[in-house]
Amino acid sequence: MAHCEKIILTSVVHGVRWRKILTAPDVYFERSPMINYQSDKRLKIIFAYTGTVLPRVLPYVFVMMLWSLALILFFEFTGLRFEMSSQAHSIVGVALGLLLVFRTNTSYDRYWEGRKQLGSLCIGARNLMNQANAVIPEEEKEYREQIGMLLAAYMGAMRDDLRDGITLKSMGKLTGQLHQRLNQHSNKLNGLLSMLNTELRLGVRKRWMHPSEFNPIVQSIADLQAATHALRRIRQTPLPFAYVNQLKVFMGIYFVTLPFVLIPQFGYMTLVIMAFFIYALVGIEEIGLEIEDPFGDDPNDLPIVPLTNGVIKDIQDVLER
Repeated sequence: MAHCEKIILTSVVHGVRWRKILTAPDVYFERSPMINYQSDKRLKIIFAYTGTVLPRVLPYVFVMMLWSLALILFFEFTGLRFEMSSQAHSIVGVALGLLLVFRTNTSYDRYWEGRKQLGSLCIGARNLMNQANAVIPEEEKEYREQIGMLLAAYMGAMRDDLRDGITLKSMGKLTGQLHQRLNQHSNKLNGLLSMLNTELRLGVRKRWMHPSEFNPIVQSIADLQAATHALRRIRQTPLPFAYVNQLKVFMGIYFVTLPFVLIPQFGYMTLVIMAFFIYALVGIEEIGLEIEDPFGDDPNDLPIVPLTNGVIKDIQDVLER
């Protein structure tokens, strides 16, 4: 991927020091695809192309303009006329608009919920690393860095689970022993959290901390688990098919019949009016489609990579103290 950032992690595991430069495709350290803009730059926003729905709307505009032009030519050459009630069509258009707004609002709810849960995930990971670093003795560098390695692997696995699925490269450079233990878990995310819980519980057995001091660590792991399930719920639960199907069929019928209302009154101006209607209504639907799954790499998706990169970098900063 273009514009890759490099983050160097160093660890000591079982007496062997390793130095790994994490770049794509290991951890996909690319810049965020999310578009940053200034809301006061009105003209720049109006005439923008990248990040808008225009590339996906133009094919629909082109097809429906051809359909309208074919009807206009047919009526001119045959002398036939077929008119539909504009009042009835307007009522249907209002109903369609309400359905589209509801669909977009539902998608935005998923988008915003995804952002909140990503924030909870990052906060929980940082808290867990700071808590672990506070209770592990300074001389236990190998053990501390092993915890950091597991937590960084968890963030990488979580990121890729929300996209194309977890791979070995998602989890960075786990040692052979850690990798063997992780292979015993069918769910890698739960496996990493379980391994973190087991490793950190050693602090109680080795009397680095009182059992009551372990409770905040358990809570941080539980917070990670809750955020993980919330993110996966958003990712794996699409809108009901019946609703999506009904909306698309409804829109198709509305657009196909709209020229019969416009042509008798506007003639060739129907082409311009149809282009406007298609851009407005299909554009609203496309916005909902794009933000419905906010974890991809489209220009309007959430900046998952920079967020997880930030956590991994913070883990390194803690380990280097």
